[in-house]
Amino acid sequence: MKNVQNTIFGKDSIWFAIIGIIVALTGIAAIAMPVAAGVTIASVIGGCVSGVGLIQLYHAVGIPQWSEKLWYVVSALLYTVGGILILAEPFVGVLTITALMITIMLLNGISRMIFAFSNRNVLNGWGWIAVGGLISTAIAAYFFSLMNDADFSLSILGIFVGVSFIFEGISFIFIGSEVKAAASE
Repeated sequence: MKNVQNTIFGKDSIWFAIIGIIVALTGIAAIAMPVAAGVTIASVIGGCVSGVGLIQLYHAVGIPQWSEKLWYVVSALLYTVGGILILAEPFVGVLTITALMITIMLLNGISRMIFAFSNRNVLNGWGWIAVGGLISTAIAAYFFSLMNDADFSLSILGIFVGVSFIFEGISFIFIGSEVKAAASE
């Protein structure tokens, strides 16, 4: 006999699949139109950053001590101006965000290699961690070498997000099928 919780999850498992399909299709669209996806992402980030800055600026008015208020206002202005600059020049925003992503990828790869080699005596799979770090570092270095190519540098952010969305969508579909299988037991 099925319990109530399994029946509820089983009934809702279709939503995992539907969400997964929508997210995966969004990823395919981002890969098909990577520059448009990158500009959209940069514009959303610019809007969010300037919104946070404006909220901080509004909040700073209520701080009575000037020394704390000054730094809070400076921070708020930096957020607001940074967000407005991204909104005003979304292609520059795409390039900046892409450069940051590649930098993070490079530093992540280096840190994984350092972690792997410093723990090689206690981790059985340290070699795989080191190889993964080396691959991330090599890809990041290659991407940095292509940043002068406008087509590449404007497209890579949308492609990154598209691939991420495809895998996210597939994982939702798998979760839905596992929930449905668990509910039928």
